[in-house]
Amino acid sequence: MLMAGPSSQIYDVLVIGAGCAGSSAAMYAGRFGLKVLMIGELPGGTITQTHLVENYPGFESITGLELGERLLHHAQAYGVELKMEKAVKINRQPDSLFAVTTDAKTTYLSRTIIAATGAEWKKLGAPGEKEYANRGVHYCALCDGAFYKNKVIAVVGSGDSAAKESQLLAEYGSHVYVFVRGDALHGEPINNKRVAANRKITVFTGVQVKEIVGGGEKKKMTHLKLSRPCAPVVAGEAGALKSGKPVDLFPADALFVLIGQAPLSLLLAEMGVALNAKGEVKVDREMRTNVEGVYAAGDVNDSVFKQAIVSAADGVVAAYSAFEHLGKGRK
Repeated sequence: MLMAGPSSQIYDVLVIGAGCAGSSAAMYAGRFGLKVLMIGELPGGTITQTHLVENYPGFESITGLELGERLLHHAQAYGVELKMEKAVKINRQPDSLFAVTTDAKTTYLSRTIIAATGAEWKKLGAPGEKEYANRGVHYCALCDGAFYKNKVIAVVGSGDSAAKESQLLAEYGSHVYVFVRGDALHGEPINNKRVAANRKITVFTGVQVKEIVGGGEKKKMTHLKLSRPCAPVVAGEAGALKSGKPVDLFPADALFVLIGQAPLSLLLAEMGVALNAKGEVKVDREMRTNVEGVYAAGDVNDSVFKQAIVSAADGVVAAYSAFEHLGKGRK
């Protein structure tokens, strides 16, 4: 049997992930009187990298950082232990316990697992993306937008993330160009309206970023090769903006890739948890996976609508399912 952590404790619930789903699961499990450990790499989860959240019930407008911190603190108020470590292996023990080993080379034992590992930013896959990563190519507007004050910023994406984050980037940059592969920007209606009303944002549809180009002494990106010519805006009379000459080598100081996320499910797959074709964990309505005692909540599972409030609800359901499972096991 693997050695447990320093105190050789056995937890009732071990939550992997400290975001909306993980914090909510841990909080409810704590309220149920269970002994809970939460392991996570990013306190508050990826929601903390979002500028403003305006669709979480109870908060008309709140920063992602504050929301993530509030959820995390709420969980800790119920005695939940928190370890800022990365889970690297899950093993099922002969006594039906789960052993979770972290990058700190510590192993924790638990009767149940709630996986709230979330998702990571999808990559564009275009030439130059790796070469200019953090040298113009980024994936988080809140994290890196401030580096481009009064600069030309490009966004690639067609969903609500692109619509919302382009508004934040417009607060920093001189102009923001959104390149949409399809025929329209498909954000929430209110965000689409805000984008359309913002004179510092221009949306191009039916266009793809084919390559990121750069160079110079600092080896930073300078241009984008596009699938069709697009016209950057230029200053006209009295400072009015107008379309310039269409070009297929588009000048830009930064590119923010906002094309969605991929589930972080490899850790679960390695222990036999079933995934769908997208790599998402298959769960039932109670957040149960095909492995008894293992539950999945939030963006890592196969829920159709990926939202902070959905992740929080998933976490609550998973905690209740774990509670029921433990109760039956004690009879």
